[in-house]
Amino acid sequence: MNHELTIVINALSEKKAHDIIAYEYQPLNPYIDYTVIASAGSVRQAAALAENVIDRAHEAGIAVRSKEGDKESPWILVDLHTIIVHIFLDEERSVYRLEQLYADLVSVDITC
Repeated sequence: MNHELTIVINALSEKKAHDIIAYEYQPLNPYIDYTVIASAGSVRQAAALAENVIDRAHEAGIAVRSKEGDKESPWILVDLHTIIVHIFLDEERSVYRLEQLYADLVSVDITC
């Protein structure tokens, strides 16, 4: 697994994200290596997950391009240039069903 992806997965795991899935995204966009989807049980946890991803990225010297969503958002997106992280509330994730959109992409084994 890619070093930057490992940092993201660990940051999500530290704050107890669940149902974490990563996909190789280059077939859809050559500028993005991976996309990660994770779930949170509350808006507070979703915000904490996003902040932890950003903090761990900064500590590792990974540039953070942007964050979409705030502490009350049911879907937060963190753009790390080559990795896009989607953090959903459980209910919101089932509405947008990104896993179906990415069904043709190769999933990444995220076990460490």
